[in-house]
Amino acid sequence: MKILVIFLLQIKVMRFNMPKSPKIKKRPWIDERVKHSRAVDMSAFYNSSKWRKFSKQFKIDNPICVECERNGLIVKSTRTDHIVRLRDGGGSDLNNLNPKDFQALCTKCHASKSGREAHGYKQGDRGNIAKIK
Repeated sequence: MKILVIFLLQIKVMRFNMPKSPKIKKRPWIDERVKHSRAVDMSAFYNSSKWRKFSKQFKIDNPICVECERNGLIVKSTRTDHIVRLRDGGGSDLNNLNPKDFQALCTKCHASKSGREAHGYKQGDRGNIAKIK
């Protein structure tokens, strides 16, 4: 077993330290790719243990997607969605997470809603979609 591990380590070292490995060439005529970044970084919020616990419990308490249920379908909810976007002040206080500020959505409905919001549309109180001014 020990010999096998040493052999595998040697192969790994040989693969990356080969004398004729291809060199990375700079190509000034090609623009460097810029990694996508969000307008507002909310990773600290979504990676906090309070949010993860709240979201997990919320999905247990609300197992069906509310949008699909409105359309007469029964689909398991996979996302805890802010009814009002975080950017617009919806439920961003980790010490005061109110279930009334959230809705359970499936992946498809959440992507659809997030896409509409990203392009300047939001859902009103009566379910109609209006352009944000």
